[in-house]
Amino acid sequence: MSALLSLNANLTACAGAEVHLKQDGSYDVRLLKLSLNKKLIQIDSKKRYEGSLTKIITDPLTEPLAITLTGKGVLIKKTSRLDVISEGSLQHLFPAFKLAEFYVQHFPAGEHSFIAIVRKEIADAVIEAFKKQGVEIFMLSLGPFIVDQVIPQINAYEGALKFDGHQVTLNADKDWSTYIYAADIKSGFPLKIDIETIPEEFLLAYATAFQFILNDKLDPIVADSDALSEKLTELGAKLKFKKYGSMALFFFFGVLMLNFLMLSTYNSSNQELMSKAGQQSYIYENRQKLEEEVKGKENLVKKLGWNKGYSYAYLCDQIGSSVPKEVLLDELLINPLSGSASGLIKETQLETGSMMIKGQTSSVYAINNWIYDLQQKSWVKNVQLEKYTADDQKEAQVFTILLKY
Repeated sequence: MSALLSLNANLTACAGAEVHLKQDGSYDVRLLKLSLNKKLIQIDSKKRYEGSLTKIITDPLTEPLAITLTGKGVLIKKTSRLDVISEGSLQHLFPAFKLAEFYVQHFPAGEHSFIAIVRKEIADAVIEAFKKQGVEIFMLSLGPFIVDQVIPQINAYEGALKFDGHQVTLNADKDWSTYIYAADIKSGFPLKIDIETIPEEFLLAYATAFQFILNDKLDPIVADSDALSEKLTELGAKLKFKKYGSMALFFFFGVLMLNFLMLSTYNSSNQELMSKAGQQSYIYENRQKLEEEVKGKENLVKKLGWNKGYSYAYLCDQIGSSVPKEVLLDELLINPLSGSASGLIKETQLETGSMMIKGQTSSVYAINNWIYDLQQKSWVKNVQLEKYTADDQKEAQVFTILLKY
């Protein structure tokens, strides 16, 4: 059996009980448990107990409890609408009334007020009986008036509601017009909360629990009790602290987890950057060594006379086959020793990739054509006429050609 809500409540589970004081001094307890799951209120169980205050209920109860007292000792009067409830304003209803000795409940209904009272020793004895069994009571209501909280949920009643000895007449504005109690009054049809049937003897217990679980959303119909009001306020504060404390705990846990993930990400990135920096540092530190090794190997290759892959026989054959008939070769040096401009040897190093060709000729045109032919060869990079002079002793022109390959 359930009721759909538009708001969340602070309580998620509670119990409501109607405690009916019988004429013989015994008690008839109708107890009902409610739970709230998201926005759905559901009846978990309902039980009935009869007996004395020695053991008012026979089963353990862990949920917080609200009770409604009915029957012997609960006096109900109807009067014109009262704006102030005081000892003086109630004297005409209850002669010799002393406010300090009674719990008073005021239920305004249109132009009228219904006043319910009970002696404190009667109600306190019931509260103490539950307390001895480890059950804390947080709300106390008197008479049938709390059922007004659930009338919108009950099926059609055509201006009158009858249940378990109670008869309520409602006017067009749904305000209570009259109320009477007779043990033989019963509902003429099954009572339903929404679409599910509820036994009429448990209707007040359901209304009591319903008001309790939604106590912060409804205008409570309760007897004035400073002690119970204080306990209810403390319960609400504890529930709110628990609720918001849990939210804060999850929030800070989320923040902590986010910080941990960010720290892990940054730490991973930092480790990666440090690794890259270490690699770059290693490369930079070894770069000079590698360059020195390369230079040393290049010098060694030069000293060994490395000829860039060309054999001396090939080079000599290429030069020899291209010499014009007007030219007479005197000297052909391949990879000559490098020297200064004055012709003095500066270092004992081979100048790889070069040739020095010396000779004599009777025609400068032959030299020019030869240089042109040499430049056309694929293996030749550059040909330069370094020297061309007359030699009186030889009665010819001597020349020196530098060739790069």
